[in-house]
Amino acid sequence: MAAKRFAYLTAAGVATALFAFSALPAFASTGLSIQPVKIDQTINPGDVLDGSILLGNASDGPVDVEVSLQDFVPTAGADGIQFIGRTEGVTSVIDWIHVDTKNTFSLKQGEQISLPYTITAPLNAEPGSHLGVILFKATPKNAPSGSIKVGTQVGTLVMVAIPGNHLEKGTILDFMVPMFSQKGPIPFDIKFQNTGTVHFEPKGTIIIRNMFGQKAGEVPVTGQVALPTSVKELKFSWDPGTFALGRYTASATIYDGEGDALTSKEVSFWIVPIWYILGFLVVLVLIYMILRYIKRHVRLTLQ
Repeated sequence: MAAKRFAYLTAAGVATALFAFSALPAFASTGLSIQPVKIDQTINPGDVLDGSILLGNASDGPVDVEVSLQDFVPTAGADGIQFIGRTEGVTSVIDWIHVDTKNTFSLKQGEQISLPYTITAPLNAEPGSHLGVILFKATPKNAPSGSIKVGTQVGTLVMVAIPGNHLEKGTILDFMVPMFSQKGPIPFDIKFQNTGTVHFEPKGTIIIRNMFGQKAGEVPVTGQVALPTSVKELKFSWDPGTFALGRYTASATIYDGEGDALTSKEVSFWIVPIWYILGFLVVLVLIYMILRYIKRHVRLTLQ
């Protein structure tokens, strides 16, 4: 992420704007840049994780920044999250996080600061995923009286996994591909539901075979974290090359962290290059007409 990039969204793609309505124009645009946008670690009960967050003021002027911590939970059956004040139970992840800064501080225009943090897992931490967010809310400093005071909120997601009696489990709800395509790339869309008790990155492969059962290609499945109870939409594509024709079969398989197959699904599709076929038919028709003309109008005599 570039240091000057506006970060109007939290790491989960959610931003909060605060408005105080007025007839006057806004004071200035307000934005923060932040990295990393996600902390994803596995730690044991009693362990301490150290790191730092780089926060920058990408606004048109100085801002006041307020720091807060919240838990979040995945939206069951969907690819989203819900921020909550505190998760029920004694092992809320926001109690584990300490950011080495005041609750409120100021940043000059263009200023960047590094904020150290520690995450301490208690000895009674429950196995599974513990999810939270470190939020930074910025509002313009010394805004003129009566102006619209617009703020923005960005954050770093914290996803901590505690080893133990937890389960990596999931299922492919749907595996979709266009029934007919003229050429590549061929898009694949996998809907994967995490039915376990811990977040993890579903990894696997999509194997493509032609009508003769021969392997025509392979696409790796990787790169996105699925939260417990959530449904993750995974998108990939396969380029068959310069020419492909016929019926193909794609088999998607997802594995857990131990390399064991969790779930698989198979779909079939056709690649029919219409323009190649039409061109070939046109050539055949031309050859037929030429041969017919020769047969009718050209006589060959052997001497």
